[in-house]
Amino acid sequence: MGVLLIAPVYDWLSATVLALPHEIADRVYRCIAALIMWPGTIGIRRFYQGVLIGAQMSRAIAVGTMFRIATILSGSILVLFWLRPSTNSSIIGSAILAAAVTIEMIATWMMARSAVRSFMLRRDSSGDRLTFGKLISLYVPLALTSIIAMGLGPVLSAFMARFPSAVASLAAFPVVDGFVFQFRSPTFAYQEVAIALFGRYGVSNQRVTLVGYEIAALTTIVLGIILLSPLLNFIYGSFPYQLEQALIPLAITATGILLPLPLANAVYSIERARLIALRQTRHVTFSTVIEVGGTILTLALMTVLGTQLVGLYAASIAITIGKIVASVYLHAITSSYRSRRT
Repeated sequence: MGVLLIAPVYDWLSATVLALPHEIADRVYRCIAALIMWPGTIGIRRFYQGVLIGAQMSRAIAVGTMFRIATILSGSILVLFWLRPSTNSSIIGSAILAAAVTIEMIATWMMARSAVRSFMLRRDSSGDRLTFGKLISLYVPLALTSIIAMGLGPVLSAFMARFPSAVASLAAFPVVDGFVFQFRSPTFAYQEVAIALFGRYGVSNQRVTLVGYEIAALTTIVLGIILLSPLLNFIYGSFPYQLEQALIPLAITATGILLPLPLANAVYSIERARLIALRQTRHVTFSTVIEVGGTILTLALMTVLGTQLVGLYAASIAITIGKIVASVYLHAITSSYRSRRT
């Protein structure tokens, strides 16, 4: 993060690699500066959350999350009604996020102190020593999965900057992505439940699978109803997003393109949970590679073919295709494992 703030490095990255318009690049630079503490605070927070989970104090994690949400809400309300900013809202938002996760980190650290003391007093009687090699072999595949998935964001920005309506697309995409994610998040959360239930009742349990699909069907229906009603125009235009009028039609169309995501995400999460229960985690990494690769390949083909789609539409189509292809791959892999077990 610090290296990114070196002017020549950032200028080359923003202008050459990401092809950001000048006015966007300047704001992004300031946002990076405001978020400079983000990696460290997130890392420390997650470390102590792991301690809390190990000590069966998971409720403390929810308390820490409430500290973060309260900071974001109070900071946003204070800025909105007291300072009334007309510009630099992205920078202010970044600063509020950085402050929120720092406060959450401090709260999590304080709540974990008793657990840390009890861990230090405990002796490992299993005789199974954790070596550096074992730790790395466990961590690297999981880290690689996350890095590949999170690295897709800058790639999408780079492609959208090369399609028509680049600035409008870059402005609207985070809003659309965040809104649609609300309908994908229930199936993301269900993955953790499915891992536990598959481990207890077997990976062929149909009830676990059926409930996951029922959640996906419900969220898809709700999103579809909102999409086809005037409510989405109000959500994007008035509350809570307040997009500029010219961006609203772009955002609504992109939401329609992303409509299959909750169902595709259900297949994705359920089958990943099944593979984790089977301890076949390499396919989890492969599925991420396929999803990201499919998304990038779709965008690359559109670029090569000279497609004149709005960047937001192109990115939405590519994301949908990547997720569906990865879901089909996971379903095929788990079907072969289940038939062998049967």
